[in-house]
Amino acid sequence: MGSDLTKLRHFSFDANALVLSNIKAWEGAIAVTSEEDVKAVASSRFLFYVPQRDDVEIRYLRYYFLSARGLAQIGQASPGSADRNRTLSMKSFENIVAPLPDLAEQRRVADKLDDAMNRIARVGNMKNASTSLTLQHADALFRSIEQAAPLAKALLADNKFIDVEPDSTYLITGIYSFGRGLIKRPAIQGSDTAYTRFAQIQAGQIVMSKLNAWEGALAVVSDDFADTYVSPEYPVFSLIEDAVDSEYMEHLLAWPELWAKLTPRGSMVRRKRTTPATLLATEVPLPSLSEQRRIAKQLTLARRVADGGAAQVEQLATLRRTLLDAAFSGRL
Repeated sequence: MGSDLTKLRHFSFDANALVLSNIKAWEGAIAVTSEEDVKAVASSRFLFYVPQRDDVEIRYLRYYFLSARGLAQIGQASPGSADRNRTLSMKSFENIVAPLPDLAEQRRVADKLDDAMNRIARVGNMKNASTSLTLQHADALFRSIEQAAPLAKALLADNKFIDVEPDSTYLITGIYSFGRGLIKRPAIQGSDTAYTRFAQIQAGQIVMSKLNAWEGALAVVSDDFADTYVSPEYPVFSLIEDAVDSEYMEHLLAWPELWAKLTPRGSMVRRKRTTPATLLATEVPLPSLSEQRRIAKQLTLARRVADGGAAQVEQLATLRRTLLDAAFSGRL
């Protein structure tokens, strides 16, 4: 609805136009509009350009500005020290000098890059679909389990606190949200922290963020994080070996349905914390140990397939940059 638009001016635009975000062009927010796009309107945060001459292939210019050389020029035309304040100057952009070979060469390069980028995009879409299917598979498996029990049947609180010494150095660990595991933070001196105690963690333990558990900030400690430290904001638990398989628990902690059960009550969710008692009281699917191992094997295999796709996408992103640079150095 027009009443829902911001106070910024909005306007229509043509198809086959070069469009740049005036605050994120330096990061590659550059595209070419399609016939479908012209059904929309844009705010003054976006700059649109159409060719003034018949010998300009707009796709070629878009790819040029996405290359390392072109992005560097866009960056120079976007002054400012802070990311959010780097606004593309129209005057500086329009003064950029770009290579412009004859139209046939422009189209040859653009066609080749279109073909390569479409292939890369298809692989990326397959990776996203694979990840989505993996999550759906895990969700279906967990929901199909009839046996349930509170996590207290599988976990024990296991914080081994030490007093923080001002002259000692501590390797600190944190937790990513959304089931992405642990993160190594910079080492700190005891004199540089307000905490008087840290807990030392060991491989195989479970760590939870009180603040973000409801967003998936839970993880199993791997060997890489053994003997590092967490603050009292990160409760530590050990597995009850005869009750739960560690691999099964790793998949369970990545289940969004579990995260939802850990959401603090009330309106100010981000100021509230999930307590260890809440985690231990939460009911989860907990079948027999043999069934847990069977399920864990299935989920691990599915995850490996998805992770393989992620690695391939990362390689293709590197290939994308290489292709762009090759195109504008005469090597394509």
